[in-house]
Parts: sequence; C-alpha cells; structure tokens
Amino acid sequence: MIDLSQLNLTSFIPELTLVIGTLVLIIRDLVRKNRSALGIGWGSMVLLGALIILALNIGARPGTYLFGALIGDGVAVFFKVFFASAVLLAIAMTLFTFKKQGEPYILLLSSVLGMFLLAGSMDIVTLAVAIELVSIPSYILATYHRGDSRSAEAGLKYVLYGAVSTGVMLYGFSLLYGMSGATSIPDIAAYFASADFSSGLFLVAIVLVLAGIGYKIAMVPFHFWCPDVYEGAPTPFTAFFSVAPKAAGFAALFRLMDIFGAPAEFAGMDTRFLFSIAAALTMTFGNLGALHQINLKRLLAYSSIAHAGYILMGFAAGTHDAYQAVLFYLVVYLFMNLGAFLVVDAAGRFLGGETTSHVKGLGKTSPALAVALAVFLFSLVGLPPLAGFIGKFYLFKALIAENMWTLALIGIANTAISLIYYVRVIRDMFIYEPEEDAKSIPMTFGLSLLTLIFVIPTLVLGVYWGPLAQWVEAAIG
Repeated sequence: MIDLSQLNLTSFIPELTLVIGTLVLIIRDLVRKNRSALGIGWGSMVLLGALIILALNIGARPGTYLFGALIGDGVAVFFKVFFASAVLLAIAMTLFTFKKQGEPYILLLSSVLGMFLLAGSMDIVTLAVAIELVSIPSYILATYHRGDSRSAEAGLKYVLYGAVSTGVMLYGFSLLYGMSGATSIPDIAAYFASADFSSGLFLVAIVLVLAGIGYKIAMVPFHFWCPDVYEGAPTPFTAFFSVAPKAAGFAALFRLMDIFGAPAEFAGMDTRFLFSIAAALTMTFGNLGALHQINLKRLLAYSSIAHAGYILMGFAAGTHDAYQAVLFYLVVYLFMNLGAFLVVDAAGRFLGGETTSHVKGLGKTSPALAVALAVFLFSLVGLPPLAGFIGKFYLFKALIAENMWTLALIGIANTAISLIYYVRVIRDMFIYEPEEDAKSIPMTFGLSLLTLIFVIPTLVLGVYWGPLAQWVEAAIG
C-alpha cells in the first residue's frame, strides 16, 4: 500500500504556486485580445519574486518529498533562488523587445518548473523529465523570430542536437538502471560504491550520461549548437540560454556526482581525470574560438563555452570547497554575463546590429553603456577588483588545494587568452572614433535601472563577497 505521507506536498508549494500562476497568466494572455502584453511580463516577474520568497522559506525545510524523487536541501534552495532570479532578470530584458506577444513570458516561466525539479532531483527519471521541461521551451524560444532565417536555423539545430543528446543520456541512464536495479540516485551510488560490477560498462554509462549533460552546458565536444543558436535567437533569449539552462545542466551534474564518484577508479581512470580533460578542452576551445569573432553574440557564445570549462574545474576537484566555488561562480556569472548581453541587446535595437563595428566609438556616443560593458567584460576575464576575479580565485584555490597544478595552469593560460578578445571590444568602444552617422543609445529609465542591477553586484562582489560566500557555504554544508 502506498504511503501517501511520503508525498509531503507542503515542500512542493513553490512548484505548485508556479504551475497555478503560469496557468493564470496563460488565461490572461488568451483574453487580452490586442492589448499590450507587458502586463504578462510584469505578472511573470511578480510570480518569480514570490517563488524566491517561498523557496527561501518553505524550500529550506530538509527532507525528501514526492516518494523520495525530490529533496529539499541547501543546494536545492540555492538553485531555486538562482533560477527564479535569472529568469526574472531575463524577462526584464525581454520587456524591451516583446511588447505585443505574451508567449515568450509564458515559455520562460514554463522552463522554471523544470529547473525547480532539477534543483532537487534525487531520481534519474525525475531528472530526465526535468531536463526536457527546461529544453522544450528553449527550443521554441530559439526560433521565435519566424521570419528570420538565422532564427529558424538556430531552432532547428537546437532541437536536433537536443533530441540526440537526450537519447544518448537516457541510454546511459538505462545502463545504470540495468546494472543497479534502481532509479534513485543515492541507491545507484550506493550500489556502485559497494558491489562488484563491470567497470567497462559503467564507464560507457558515465560517458553517455556526461555527453547528454554536456550538451546542456555546451561542453566540448558537445558544443556545436551553441554559437549558431546564440547568434540566431533573439538576444534576450540568448541571454537566458547563456545562464539559466546552462546552470540547470550544472544542477543536474551536481546531483549525479554521487554516482560519478562512487567507484574510486574504473577502466584505468578516475572521475577527476575525466572531468579534468573535459574542463581543459572546453575552456581552451571556447577561448580560441572567440579570438576571431566579430559578432558579439557569437563572441559571447564562445565565451560561454569557456566559462563552462572554468566551472567544470570545480567538478574535477570534487571537494567541498570546490563545490562552494562552483555555486559562487554561477552567481557572479549571472550578473556579468546577463549584463554584457543587455548592452548587446541595446546595440541591436538602436544601432542596427551586434557586431564590433556597431559598438565602435560607443564610449563617445553612449559612454554609460560603454563603461558598463567594459566592467562586464573585464569581470568575465577575471581582473580585480571585480566579481569575476573572486569567482575564479575560489575555483583556482580549490584546484591548488588538491595539487591539480596542471589544470590550474591551463585555466590561468586560458584566462590570459580571453583577455585578447575582450579587450579588443573595449578598444573598439573607446579608442576608435564613431562613424559620422553613428547613433547613440537612449538611456531610458528601464535600461538605466537594469544596467545598474547588473553593474552594482559585479563591482560590489569584487570587494565585499563575504555574505554570498557564507550563503553558499551554508547551502553546501
């Protein structure tokens, strides 16, 4: 007989609130006729704000719910707050572009349900379903500009690569289930930590699962979709792709690390070596690919690949401090990367494009936005006294504590390489003169406010990061 007490729906209130709120907004969108859709956007932001409050309170209750499929722990709370905040800021950026269509806001909200489930997944079936709940709305958003061939290409590549990666990941899960006889992540990890099993088959399963997750985080060699999708999708959605679904992939990876690290060694290699290779290849390919990009969205796409490599360094170390560094870096990356895309989006709307030539002389025509973009780019490099420096410091510190000097040196070398293409953009903005017919970007109240929302944490977390570090430590602990 099923024990209904294990449902524990009280802990599921944030997800239930999200579903009910989304349904209300869908009905509101259906009856609004030809009126502005900005009310849908603002309603979505209010709902996400409420979810942050609920996650910090109700979500903080320890224990499992939904028959052990989900867990409410510090990490789940962290990721729920992170996802809701990231999507809230992405919707705020979307308000500039989509004033008549309500569907984008509904789709962005729909993806949050999958992210919330990913945050606390303790079962591979739940995790697989949650990943698809994140992915399907993303496929639609990528191709939302129906008349744009680039957007159509972006959506097609996204869905094709996504379908293949999902199939590969599910096959890996089926192998894990076949060997262990369980779908619960703790049970699978316990089996491989204690029982005799085929290390070769386990390695195949791990590689397949890592390939599926690697697609979500744009890990080399599963990154092919990233530059084309980022370039072709509407810029606010590109900003969303660069942070929220990518962080969802890392949340899934975080939950699966108990399985990956269960056996100390398999087939002659351990988990640390596997993640070290993935991190080194990802950050190196991302930075080298960005060197010759003139389209800012493609440049930031390759930059996003490189930063996935930096974050993977934390998984390679696999220690308590390394996981703290991963969560800290995700928060820092949220502000500096979304901030960079905000300026690129403004350039696309007012200057006619998103290439380096469009921002040439921006320091003279729109100095406030040029300075903001310079702050974001220098933070992405990891220069002090900006937040990106502290984020990378924590990652490299975790590597050095484990004597992983080779990977740390590769990371430092890649940081130096990234300085080249970031500084090239800054040079174009401040050294070169603008074209004779160059326009300026009007600093509206909304654009000014959002710019400050991204700039202030990027600056403050570079000199006063203690409260965030303490929250992250409490989440991991």
